[in-house]
Formats: sequence, C-alpha cells, structure tokens
Amino acid sequence: MLLTVAIIGLWAGAVYEPTAIIFLARKAGMTLPQAVRMASLGTGLLSIGTILGCLALPPLAERFGRKFTLAILLRGMCVCIVASFGWAFYLQNALYPFIAALFFLGIFGGNFAMFSLWLPEQYDTSVRATAFAFATSFGRFIGAGVNFLLGAMVRDMGTLGKPVALTAIAFGIGLLLIPLGEETRGKVLPE
Repeated sequence: MLLTVAIIGLWAGAVYEPTAIIFLARKAGMTLPQAVRMASLGTGLLSIGTILGCLALPPLAERFGRKFTLAILLRGMCVCIVASFGWAFYLQNALYPFIAALFFLGIFGGNFAMFSLWLPEQYDTSVRATAFAFATSFGRFIGAGVNFLLGAMVRDMGTLGKPVALTAIAFGIGLLLIPLGEETRGKVLPE
C-alpha cells in the first residue's frame, strides 16, 4: 500500500506538470514554442530534484531507519504537492514559483527509491522477486486508475491544480500506514 501511495504522487506530479507549465507559460504571454521549452526545463528541474532525492535516500534510511525516512519524505511530498499545484499554480504570476516548487516536489519524490531498498529486505529469498514484482505491479494498476480519476476531476472541476493537489490525501493515508510497516534497518536479510 505504501508503494501505491508513492506511485500515485509520483505519477500525478510527473504526468500533469508539463501541462500545468504550458498553461502557466501561455497565461504569462509566452508563445507556444516558448511554453513547450519552459515545460521541458520544468520537467528537467523536477527530474534533477528526484535524482537528488533518490541519491539522498539510502544514507538517510540507513541512519534514521526506513519508516522514519519514508515518513519525512511523504510529509514533504504532501506539503510540496499542495504548495505547487494547490498554491503556486494559482498565484498571479505563477510560472516561476510553480517551477521552483517542482524542484522540491522532485526531492521528496525520491521516496519512490525507498522500495528498492525496503521491499527486498522484508521477504525471504524464495519469494523476494515475486513479492517485489507484485507490490510494484499492484501499485502501478492503482496509480493508473487514480490518473484516470484525476483526468475526470480536471474535466469536471475545470482546473488542473486542485485535483492534483488533492493527491496529498494519498500521502496522508501513507503516513497512517507507516506504523504498520516492518522496520528492517540493521536486520539480516531473511533467507
């Protein structure tokens, strides 16, 4: 379930941010080619943030534990998705604050890397690959369904920011689920 939460947020931000940037750039008076270029730059900034978040995650998880580190990253994701899509998207001159918020959204989006570490530590060798494959596939099916739901919400609400910002609810649910997870820091892999 925690991996599903991570996928929902990662996909919501990554799928809708180019459209949001193009919309905001056009609103700011840019031509379509300029707006598309700006969306590419914003996507690059989000990606750089995500890479940095993924690189920072293993040392943090080793120092503070998997559950605590994931809780910090989910909280950050919750705040950043609301700050970018729920707040910055609606500012008078929204383009640059929105793009700046995407960098931090990317950093906390590095939470996805936790599962490459944590999932294999929870299962013995006989089912490790199957468990990992099931968890990641199940999460992707749910994440895809949420993206269809988001598309319908964008259509019905007539705006992009608020529906995507509502994915913060998934991170709140994830925070409630973390105590149910097994802390594996410092433990020997199950045989």
